[in-house]
Amino acid sequence: MNKRISTYRYTRTDFDRVLEFVRGLYEPRTPEALREHLVSALRELVSNGFAASRSVDIGTAVQVRTARTNPPEFARPDFDATVTRYVPESPMFVHFERTRSEQFGRWSDLLPLSQFLRSALYNEAYRPMGARDCCTLLFYCGPNRLEGMGVGLHKQIPDAHRDILVSISPHLRQAFRLAHANSALFEMATMKTGANCAERGMVAIGLDGTITMETPAATRLLEKFFPNRTVRGLPDQLARWISRSDENLRKATDIPDVQRPLVVARDGNRLTVHLLSKPDQNFLLLEEHRWTIDPAAPSSLPLTQPSRKSWPTSQSARPIRKLGLFSG
Repeated sequence: MNKRISTYRYTRTDFDRVLEFVRGLYEPRTPEALREHLVSALRELVSNGFAASRSVDIGTAVQVRTARTNPPEFARPDFDATVTRYVPESPMFVHFERTRSEQFGRWSDLLPLSQFLRSALYNEAYRPMGARDCCTLLFYCGPNRLEGMGVGLHKQIPDAHRDILVSISPHLRQAFRLAHANSALFEMATMKTGANCAERGMVAIGLDGTITMETPAATRLLEKFFPNRTVRGLPDQLARWISRSDENLRKATDIPDVQRPLVVARDGNRLTVHLLSKPDQNFLLLEEHRWTIDPAAPSSLPLTQPSRKSWPTSQSARPIRKLGLFSG
């Protein structure tokens, strides 16, 4: 469990709900399906008035777009325009711009409730929804885009609910990364981006550990990175990693660690393996990055392709303040 959250001690009921929520995050989904799942799952995890999933473009200007809400009627046509207009008054946006904290934050911890209730943001956007306090998570999902999840309540959100949301923040971020990888991998696309040539494949594994489906791309990748692999068998290193990952979720006595991918390096190339779980089977999503540079194609060097930058992290992200969106 994240030791930096407050000293709230989970009840057995709370813990069971959190563990069930985390397990549900690692099922194979597209980003859109994950957003729809989350707005319902968050309302079951913590009692709240509404839950919403939003994306925020932070290119030349900020633009807020609501993807899903629960209940659905909270997706008012004018809400996004109102929130976009009053971004500088949003406690969470100001906090994120200053700290790059990619975990749930309770607005009433960031701004006195009396001050928020006097703001135009509250009176024009949240008051019609009956929300006096919110808990929001923001994180980067692209160089100029944030993904956001939030819950709102007609009163101050209890400490216990805030702490539960903080504890699941890293799992939720990882779930979105897996969903984006899942979406691309299911398309079985081959991408060529300069020096990074990625090939993707998928493997389905039954509960007994046997492979039930394997795409041709996955076969090539497994043979390349696991040369001692037996025919149609799962390499020992992968089998052990899957077993440890499953055990981490199945036998957890505390909030489990984030389910991170397995990375295997061989001959200057790198294979990243993501694990997605369903009750009846597991899926492996494999992605190879070939870092070998073709000397005959100097234009493929990443230094000549500034648009290929990696997504910002909490430490290296471009400050939003440079866009002139916030003062202070």
